[in-house]
Amino acid sequence: MTDPAANELDLQRRWAESRWPVPFLQSPAGGAVRVISPGVWNHGPGPDFRGAQILDSEGRARRGDVELHLKASAWLQHGHADDPAYRNLLLHIVEWDERPRRSNRPIDARIPPATPLPPATSKPLEAPPCAGIAQRAGAAAVEARLLQIARRRFQRKAAELRAIAVPPGPGCAEDRLALIAAARALGQPHNAAIAERAARQALEQADRWDAVEPLITPQDWRQGYRRGWRRGRGALGAPEGLQLVLTTLLRRWTADGSSPRTAFERLASLPLREAIGHLRISRRLGPARATQLLADAVYPLTDSWPEWSQLPGARYQRTDELRARLDGEPGGEGVGFAWRHPQTQALLELEQTRCRQWACRICPLAALARPLRTGGKHGRP
Repeated sequence: MTDPAANELDLQRRWAESRWPVPFLQSPAGGAVRVISPGVWNHGPGPDFRGAQILDSEGRARRGDVELHLKASAWLQHGHADDPAYRNLLLHIVEWDERPRRSNRPIDARIPPATPLPPATSKPLEAPPCAGIAQRAGAAAVEARLLQIARRRFQRKAAELRAIAVPPGPGCAEDRLALIAAARALGQPHNAAIAERAARQALEQADRWDAVEPLITPQDWRQGYRRGWRRGRGALGAPEGLQLVLTTLLRRWTADGSSPRTAFERLASLPLREAIGHLRISRRLGPARATQLLADAVYPLTDSWPEWSQLPGARYQRTDELRARLDGEPGGEGVGFAWRHPQTQALLELEQTRCRQWACRICPLAALARPLRTGGKHGRP
């Protein structure tokens, strides 16, 4: 039996660390539902978990947000009833529903139906199924699964870029989308939204390419540490550096009657070193950021999966634990994967959507080890 939560943070932790899918949750709104994934824990404003996945009482897959409270009435106390951020609510999870159900005191209709959170379904895993999986399932099987995950991530990245609303301005919509995508990529990781907004405003205020000048105003980078510009190292760590780089690239891409979209297609057709050379700007845009521009804008918008898959693998400290589990124990006979771009992107995908939530039962890698762990035709007795 799980002890009652002392506060909402404890309740959120229980939701994140429970072993899913549980048999069923009894939701007053939709009957028995099964939780497939708890979603991504949101530590900022808005619902506590985003992108949760469930199977409803009719077996249909649904995705949405989850909000957790100790008491159902906290929905009103926290001001969620009139907050548009909670429109995509999938489940309202509570420690207990204290609302009376007698006819003489009706339930406040502004509070969504509350689903009690059951006790944790099991103790935390001592060792995830992916520990040493390359030695058990085979390096080739793990490589193939990582490539599959990476391809889905690439396709989703491309779809997200194409879904961007394009403002009016010079050139066709695809040309303007290419410029916005480039601004987002150059502003990564912290200043992407500001860079995109600057590109949008510049496009809306010009009717020809030589008049487009993306400017990041003082208001953009003085709005506070979290929302405003975050200074960093290098030329792109300052607003004026990003402005110069983006303007210089735009002038290159629109020279002699060309356009950003045409420039993207040309870059995608070049070998990696040549493409980086065409993007480099002395003392402003180096090979690493040029490669990031190719990875996050050029290749996704041109559907260049082969070129994207040949990019070198980046080092992400947050995936070190997952790398170690795949490679084997230190000092042991580790496989020693050559971590290229698709593999590192797949690790990021798994770490963000599965490892943080202990969602081992539905992790694509754990599925490789399942026959070996549970016995069966080819497994252990």
